[in-house]
Amino acid sequence: MHLNIRDLASHSGQVRHAEDMDVGHLFQGESDVTRVEPLRVDVRAMTDSGIVDVSGTMTLLAEFVCSRCLTQYGQRLSIPFRERFTRDKGRSDADEDDLHVINEDVVDLTPYVEESVLLGLPYIPVCTPECKGLNPETGANLNIDPAALPEARIDPRLAVLQQLLDKGKE
Repeated sequence: MHLNIRDLASHSGQVRHAEDMDVGHLFQGESDVTRVEPLRVDVRAMTDSGIVDVSGTMTLLAEFVCSRCLTQYGQRLSIPFRERFTRDKGRSDADEDDLHVINEDVVDLTPYVEESVLLGLPYIPVCTPECKGLNPETGANLNIDPAALPEARIDPRLAVLQQLLDKGKE
């Protein structure tokens, strides 16, 4: 995905760009991402005072493996995108950390898009916030069979204390 800065200046300082990108290579070897659709990138580039501001949203439909119950689930991610570029090497802005200095007329946005996608993914994928996970003893999915909770086992070293607690309740 490329952005031509000269074309931007000739189009009244604003250009809209929409493109589908294949980002499947980013998830090679990832066990929690099982499938991804092409990424839909919809950005608008504007120039003002020598700064090119590229912003918009990216939409990604992906299938993940829940880290609690290990079931696959699909999720549509809407990832914000914003990058700023300038040709002026001496420019000092208050937030210059997000201002990239460029030398050419054409900017390749692909690495910035890929970085935003990776940062926009869930750190620990969970099918629902209420997911109960798996029974640690039997491996049963507690979302499907809530009665599969394991019995509370008492460490044999602490059994005497449990007997004292049981006597105190009587």
